Amino acid sequence: FAGAERAFGDWKQIDVPIAPAGDVPPPTRRVVIIDRPGAVQTEIRVGHIGLPRKHKDYLALDLALKILGGEGGNRLHRVLRSERGLTYGAEANIVALKDTGHIVASTDTRSDTTAEALRLIVDEFARLRRERVHPRELGDAQAYLTGSFPLTIETPGAIALQVLNAVVYGLDLDELQTYRERVNSITPEDIQRVAQQYLHPDRLSIVLVGDASVFAKQLPAVGFDQVERIPLSELDLTAVDLRRPSRSVPGRETPSASGPRILPASFVGPAARTQADDARRLIEKAIDAKGGLQLLRSIKTVRSDSEMIIATPNG
Repeated sequence: FAGAERAFGDWKQIDVPIAPAGDVPPPTRRVVIIDRPGAVQTEIRVGHIGLPRKHKDYLALDLALKILGGEGGNRLHRVLRSERGLTYGAEANIVALKDTGHIVASTDTRSDTTAEALRLIVDEFARLRRERVHPRELGDAQAYLTGSFPLTIETPGAIALQVLNAVVYGLDLDELQTYRERVNSITPEDIQRVAQQYLHPDRLSIVLVGDASVFAKQLPAVGFDQVERIPLSELDLTAVDLRRPSRSVPGRETPSASGPRILPASFVGPAARTQADDARRLIEKAIDAKGGLQLLRSIKTVRSDSEMIIATPNG
């Protein structure tokens, strides 16, 4: 604390306006193929919008995803690998942030078994909604969460991270004291309720990265006849439609080797424009302090020497 006071004690607190986040979109069915000719495997990602971390049903939904494809359960792994031999592994996770989150299942498979693997993943989402989970499945997932919990508060750094998460996500720190009890109190009926409420097999967003010429024609037969096919050479992850613009759009720079596309000031609100101007001035100061843009662009090699201390489980 004394060190922190020396470093930051004379700083004055100011209120920084937070730009309002946009409305969270509803889960929407979308199938995107990123066409990579010659690929022998297809990477598969399936998911949709989830829950914020503070949501009262987060813990139950986390357990449901553990049963679907996580530690202590993993139906996807059992079906896709053990029963069908379509992959080396499969998983499903929930990522919960402050205002929302997402659910995603992932695996990879041979190009010619893409459609089969995709259909099985979607079917497992539906089965979790439709059928009550076996108490043993739930017990295994609960045992994993409660058994691994001590590792999350084992070191000062881990405890600090838990406190930071509580502050960022607005959680009650007392929940750490009751975590195991709350996990073990969840029932199979709770799992089915949250699965039915928050999992939407009919509105999954799906991304397939692989050789479309091998598997695209198989998709209609397993229920996916509306797809977007994007050649890898046209992919732009910063664009809403994921495609590079084919021609210049007035008022908008197209991607180039010098940097990403930049939207003009008229596309954003006054607060964002002020922040952008402040950021630009700060960057210009940093460039000047380093000797100017021409000097920075002349650099061909950067060498970094560092030392690292890693805390192992045994100290």
